[in-house]
Amino acid sequence: MAVPALPKSRTPRAPGQIGLVACVAFGVGTTVGGGVFTLSGTAVNLAGPAAAVSYILAGIVMFLCALSFIVVSTRAGDGESGYAPVGTILGPFWRFIVMWAFYLNGATIIAYLVASFGDYFSEYFLPAAGTLAVALATTVLVTALNLGPTSLVARAETWIVGIKLGLLVLFSIWGLTELRPDDLDRPLPSGTGGIFSAAALLFTAYTGFNVITNMAGSVKNPRKTVPRAIMLTILVSGLVYLGTVLAMTASGITRFTATGVSQAAETVMGAWGGVLVAFAACLSTFSGANANVLGASEIMLRMVARGDVPPALGRHTRNGHPYISVLLLGIITVLLVVLRDTAFVVSVANVAAIIAMIVVSVAAAVLGFRKWPGEGARLPLGPVIPILAVLAAAGQLPSLNPEAIVAGFFLTGFGAALYFARLYERGGAGTRAHASAQIDTLNTPLMKAARTGTIANSADPSGPRRRLPPEA
Repeated sequence: MAVPALPKSRTPRAPGQIGLVACVAFGVGTTVGGGVFTLSGTAVNLAGPAAAVSYILAGIVMFLCALSFIVVSTRAGDGESGYAPVGTILGPFWRFIVMWAFYLNGATIIAYLVASFGDYFSEYFLPAAGTLAVALATTVLVTALNLGPTSLVARAETWIVGIKLGLLVLFSIWGLTELRPDDLDRPLPSGTGGIFSAAALLFTAYTGFNVITNMAGSVKNPRKTVPRAIMLTILVSGLVYLGTVLAMTASGITRFTATGVSQAAETVMGAWGGVLVAFAACLSTFSGANANVLGASEIMLRMVARGDVPPALGRHTRNGHPYISVLLLGIITVLLVVLRDTAFVVSVANVAAIIAMIVVSVAAAVLGFRKWPGEGARLPLGPVIPILAVLAAAGQLPSLNPEAIVAGFFLTGFGAALYFARLYERGGAGTRAHASAQIDTLNTPLMKAARTGTIANSADPSGPRRRLPPEA
């Protein structure tokens, strides 16, 4: 459903702000990570040739949620993240829950991505090392990168996105030419229930667009750029996923391992194709892990700036990296990698993302009931679409691992307890008088990465910088 034209932004474009290409590059780069290289095989194992339907269902649910994110994030003030309006609409606590849930999502997804990197790298390039050893070494490397200059990886991000998309498109086209009707006419391994189980697991494969929401207050003309970037990210990612899973179906393989896309590429394209796809998988999962650390660090900085969490979590290096948060992410990643249960990790990440999606969609529904006040995107049918988004997101939960659901809600509850403990420490006062820091919104790690990482963005990074005041 098309989003009506948005009002023109009242603020001029400032040098150093983030452009459309940078937003889409980071959105697609974060979205098309391990989701396609590892989850595609899992989806086919659950749903067989109907895995394509699972990707479509997951994409539809995420599209509905994305519309809610658009109407909320386009009401962000200058220099704010796209989550900030949730605080105005529902209250500061619910804005915190959204940010904390996405922090949890990023923290768990990092573990899944480095584990995927370990699978591909150890199988195709260094078998003697072993998957666990490679995954742990990758965790150390990603953590170290996020304690140093952002530009070490950021300058290559656009190239990485281009290479992995190019190789996946090549594999998809090659596989589609081999696809036969018999390949699609196979029994479903788990019946129709497998389609919905796969769709629920694939939910997280589309969550990369939230990095755009996080940057909303620091992009050029956000009321136009943010909706376009989010829609383009979901569209491009969905097409890549669909082409990939159909090409995997054409391989004739009915049971895939963790390196399923390369397995299929070997069958469809030959041994050289398997190696090429494995190379793309290593690039993608590594850059995805780095992007999630950047995104989680950005969220932590903003939570500290608003006084929501203890100031110690926002201590940062000269490069602006909150090193306590980065080291905490590293520790969490190590623990989850050692657990070696990818499905559980992904399910916990999904639960956190679903909680955030529901809260944002409720905020969008409230805006719909209020007839879309203020500047920003508006949706037809008032609150109907956001309400459908709430129902669609919540409907994914029954198909997930019950233990993961408990873990996801427990960790979210832990964040809530941390918030109220911090509120008690402030004597119940608002955050404006008690915030621990302010954010130079164009000089955080994520902002510097976005400005540095996109080749097409020629904005002057030395331009005016804005500081984000604590939210009342």
